[in-house]
Amino acid sequence: MPKLAILAGGLAVLVSLWVIGTKVGTAQVNSNDANVAIVDNCDPATFNVAIGPGTCATTPHPHDTPFLEFIGLLFSPLAANVIGHPAWQFAPGYVSVRAGQTVRATNAGGETHTFTEVTAFGGGFVPPLNGVGGPAGTVPLVPAPACLAPTATTTVTPGRTVLIKQLSPGVHKFQCCIHPWMRAVVDVE
Repeated sequence: MPKLAILAGGLAVLVSLWVIGTKVGTAQVNSNDANVAIVDNCDPATFNVAIGPGTCATTPHPHDTPFLEFIGLLFSPLAANVIGHPAWQFAPGYVSVRAGQTVRATNAGGETHTFTEVTAFGGGFVPPLNGVGGPAGTVPLVPAPACLAPTATTTVTPGRTVLIKQLSPGVHKFQCCIHPWMRAVVDVE
């Protein structure tokens, strides 16, 4: 009889965990939040020396891409324009939301970024990161019109979240006006 009680107790625990797990999974799938992470991997020691103090914040999680690696991956011999370091990105790069749903863009990196809506993807307001002065044969990116006035963009400092509300139905394009290869598409249905 004690074996049967232990078996019944174990079965009850498993069923309880399964029910809780499916409820949590359902809540996450049906959540009203659409989240975009703004990420980078800047190494504070090298970025702050190369660009200036405070360029790359020391955050709770380690960032370890040295400045020279970042610069080395801006260009590719296979392309005529800026490619950018793959650790600098909006994740995910595509989000589908319902009309009226808020999009949260949270900076999980160490540098300041922008999450700026643009009509067409283009360059930003930092000429070297657009390819200006790049290797021979590089075609600089033409700045996106929304990125021409840096004061009009929404800066997102490390750890900060911006809320994008009331997007009309259709496709909306967002990019970082500092690091123009950081891009996301929000499809509002």
